[in-house]
Order: sequence, then structure tokens, then C-alpha cells
Amino acid sequence: MKYVGIYWTLFAPLMKRSLSNRFDQDLANRAIRHGKSEYKRLLSRADDLGPGNPMAMNAYFAYVFAAAWLGSGKQITPDEMALVMTDVLESRLLRTFFGLTDLNRQPKKWEQDMRKYEAWFVVHGRDYPVNWNVNFDPSRHQDGSFYYFTRCPICEFCRREGISELMPALCSTDEVMFRLQHGRLYRQHTIANGGSVCDYWIVGDKLKNPR
Repeated sequence: MKYVGIYWTLFAPLMKRSLSNRFDQDLANRAIRHGKSEYKRLLSRADDLGPGNPMAMNAYFAYVFAAAWLGSGKQITPDEMALVMTDVLESRLLRTFFGLTDLNRQPKKWEQDMRKYEAWFVVHGRDYPVNWNVNFDPSRHQDGSFYYFTRCPICEFCRREGISELMPALCSTDEVMFRLQHGRLYRQHTIANGGSVCDYWIVGDKLKNPR
């Protein structure tokens, strides 16, 4: 993948603050100091997801956290790293950003976004086959957005790099992100936990009995 520095620039201070608060300053300094080079190394080895890929930011997001974790020398557990990820997502900056979306008012937003990715993949998938395979089943639910992936390049890359134990923590950020958008995620399976799919059923948090 092409190196894009904005993700590290944006998230590194937020990760450092969380690591300092939850653990200690030395660990935080080490994680960020070594993490930047780890981030560049991970990107240099990751599969190219293609130009204009609307899902690519998910990979950059994941590899920033993986890099900081590697930079710390894996001195914290994946579950503890999940707490750091939650702290970052719940920072004022990202809470404001995600809060711009209200899934009670835009219940189909994520299905619409995934349809855009699907259209991108139809055009570019032959050249960039290592990507998410997204599927839809409109008969499954009446409310909200429902879709599922049968392939996840982040999961494949983490397995290849020998850091698959971090994947469940990375997957857990989905629930936080949707919550910040006034939504709820109902999920039964993830590829990271051995499932054949990653499923997403996303509804607004004011909907009492989603169908």
C-alpha cells in the first residue's frame, strides 16, 4: 500500500495520550517512537487495495493501531489495545466527526456506502483482487443496513504478518464507531474469529424492535 502519513499524524497523539493514561509514559513514548517505522513497514508489505478505493481508509486505520502495538513490543494485550482504540474513537475529534452521522435519520447509510464500494470493485476488482468481497441480502432484514463480507484483506494481512491475535480487537472498533453514529451493530460472525463471513446489521439506536 502507498504510504499515507495523515493517518499516523492524526492518530499518534491520541494513541499516546491513551497509552500514557492507561499504562505509563515510557510505554507510550516507545510505542509511538517505534510505531511510525512499523507503520511504514506494514504499509510497504500490505497488498495494494487500488486507487480511489472507498474502503482503503479502514486498512490505514487498522495498520496505525497495529503499528503502535508492535512499537510497544507487544507489551500490552490485544484486549488492552482494544481499549486504546476505543479511547481514540471516543476522543473529542472523532466523536465530533462520527457524530455528524445519525443512523436514526439515515438508516440505510451503510448499505448505500457499501453499494458504492461494490460499484468500485466491479470496475477495479480484476486489477486489485485482494480486497473485501461484499454481499447483500435484502430479504434478511427490513430495518437498517445489512451486508456481509466473505473476504477481508486486513484479516489476511494480519495472519500473514503473524499478528492475527490483534484482529478481534480491530473488529471490535466497528461497534464503537456505529454507536458514535447513534446506531447499533448486530453481528453473529467475524472472519477473524473463524467465521466464513463478517456480517453487519446496523440500525439506529432509537429503534426498539428492529426487524
